Amino acid sequence: MASEPSPPAGSSPAPSDAPSPASTGAGGSTLEPRGLLDTLVAVYTEPAAAFRAIAARPAWVAPFVGIILLNVAFTFVWLKKADPAEVARTQMEEAGVFERLPLEQHAAIVERQARLLPVFAWLGPLVFAPVGFVALAALFLFIYRFFYASETSFSQSLAVVSWSLFAVALVSTPLTLLVLSLKGEWSVDPRTVIQANPGAFIERTTVPKPVHALLDAIDLFSAWILFLLSAGYAATARRSIAAAAAGVLALWGIYVLLKVALAFIF
Repeated sequence: MASEPSPPAGSSPAPSDAPSPASTGAGGSTLEPRGLLDTLVAVYTEPAAAFRAIAARPAWVAPFVGIILLNVAFTFVWLKKADPAEVARTQMEEAGVFERLPLEQHAAIVERQARLLPVFAWLGPLVFAPVGFVALAALFLFIYRFFYASETSFSQSLAVVSWSLFAVALVSTPLTLLVLSLKGEWSVDPRTVIQANPGAFIERTTVPKPVHALLDAIDLFSAWILFLLSAGYAATARRSIAAAAAGVLALWGIYVLLKVALAFIF
């Protein structure tokens, strides 16, 4: 019988446990799989490395559900403590609604808004927020596929958005509850409780609404989110954080412009 040909000299079979391209980081280093807690800690302590691992194995379900549960828990506590009528009155005063309506209509409008407040409060975490996260991931996917010509996938984009928002929400949500509890004033817009922006040093009535809207958008938590998103898309698009930040800042800039424009109109 003819013997089987021997392999060429110097060659050897490829090892079965060789790292795949998806599990290999920069410089050819293997990215070890991380658990939920390890990933979360890494997002806080070494975000660039954490997002390289997330890009290799884009698990988004846990942080996505985590954000929803955080928002649901906050909404439950806030609605138990807040007075809907007082919240509605404060929001309409700040928006200047009362200035455009006769005085005799104010009470009826406040009562109607107070009845609707719990409905919209629950629609936020259960409907609007999840849809918003998916839409945001889709927008970033378009940016990094079209403008960066990267191979970013939708699951990677959704994982970057989910982990970035979840990490920040785990800090900002308890802080908001703590501030509300210490002040004993629950009947306020929760978005205005932690004022880590230049708008906190300026009275709302002393500057035009568009100026205050601009100052309100430049806060520390937004900057943290923008940095995490930049680190995440740097990993998925295989770019530097500085290069990836251009896409993140472009979308954020559009959001700020829309916010300022709405403040100018209303």
